[in-house]
Amino acid sequence: MLDFNDETIAHLFGAEDAENEQPERLKEYFFRNKAYDSLKADLPIRVLVGYKGVGKSALLKICHLEDLEEDVISLWVRPNDVFGSINTEAGSFLQLIENWKVGLSTLIVRKALEGCDLFDEASKVEKITGGVRHILGSLYERLQSYSGAQSQDVAKLVKRFTQEKKIRVYLDDLDRGWEGRLSDIKNISALLNAVRDMAGEDRRVQFRIGLRTDVYHLVRTSDESTDKIESNLVWLAWSNHEILATMVKRVSTFFGEDRSQESLVSLQQSDLALLLEPIIDVRFHGRGRWENIATRRILMTLTRKRPRDLVKLFYYSAKEAHKHDSEKIRSTHLQNIFVRYSNERLTDVINEFKTEVPRLKDVLLGMRQTKKEREQGIGPIFDDGQLVAKLKTVLNSGNITFSNGDPMTPIALARFLYRCDFITARLDKENEITRLHFSDNQLLAEPKAHFGFKWEIHPAYRWSLEPQHANEIPAFELGE
Repeated sequence: MLDFNDETIAHLFGAEDAENEQPERLKEYFFRNKAYDSLKADLPIRVLVGYKGVGKSALLKICHLEDLEEDVISLWVRPNDVFGSINTEAGSFLQLIENWKVGLSTLIVRKALEGCDLFDEASKVEKITGGVRHILGSLYERLQSYSGAQSQDVAKLVKRFTQEKKIRVYLDDLDRGWEGRLSDIKNISALLNAVRDMAGEDRRVQFRIGLRTDVYHLVRTSDESTDKIESNLVWLAWSNHEILATMVKRVSTFFGEDRSQESLVSLQQSDLALLLEPIIDVRFHGRGRWENIATRRILMTLTRKRPRDLVKLFYYSAKEAHKHDSEKIRSTHLQNIFVRYSNERLTDVINEFKTEVPRLKDVLLGMRQTKKEREQGIGPIFDDGQLVAKLKTVLNSGNITFSNGDPMTPIALARFLYRCDFITARLDKENEITRLHFSDNQLLAEPKAHFGFKWEIHPAYRWSLEPQHANEIPAFELGE
């Protein structure tokens, strides 16, 4: 019998972010999708791009840990490391790039020495200028002089470096505190230009950078020079099947079961759901259209193709089960947390994209279904004309603009809402519903493209937009 206390919940479902996960536990349940292979490629630059909650930090972290196991000098760099070491004030963009190159060079040598337990030596490192060759030369010289006094593990690291002179630098969470200001955009752009210059000098200094989708989009559309980084992009995206398999892997490893990733992926979703039966009702005992349906269909319909969404659903419902002294997540526990889950997801999307549309909260709340629309059967599913009409009404309500000065039109706003996953493309065909996200097909919202899709406000936001119906089952069909 499970006691869903906080400690059990954290260990059972895994940390919500990789930074707070124990390395050994992360290794147990980590799921390697196609982006993993791209990130592991022996190439000088990899820029990992994805929405919040898709697991960018976890993927970067696991690759960093594997590098260390393979005796590669692998450095984990956080925002406080970067912005405490780099002068982001410059009279020109070229000077800002140079500041990043000098700052990163110095930081790399310091962090590498600290990684080899040479903290005193690291504290003596002065600014390193002159390019990548000075990074490698300075580090090689310092490690050679200390190589005989190291522990066995560090000695292996030093030996590997002196043979291959390879350094891999992981820069994660650099968009923390991102506000979309011109200075924010210039700094990320300067960083990308700096690492391109540095990696171009010597492929043995390699960079792995994680960026949110919205951050990359603003930088990419503001600086034409970033087109040269496109070949180094790794887009992190998930299918619902993979997301369900990741949760099964987390739960299975908690119970000490050794199930390979390949074996899990090969199962049908109904079979994957049965492996979760020890902790959650397999069937949902709801009302109406949700009576006795598969619980996994509800869970997967409410996720936005982000693994963290499913983790949140399990976290919230497990806490609800604990509140009622239940050793298993029941349908009533899920029902009780849907409003909270929906409110949190709406807050997520506002925080993630408000730098592009400052009054995004007003836009999203303006998408609520009016009494007249309800009577006419319009929304939360719209055809092209209905969506344009709805967004015209939203835009007429106030001064809603794009931060970058792009023209704000109903069609431009529709494409933006599609890009931030607030609305999804929907196709109904022979009792089967196909829902596509922006990451699945970016062309569906183009003004001149007509593919027969309708537009649907994502089910994750329904309770938040209709609080007056919080105790009702929302009228949306479930996916498979």
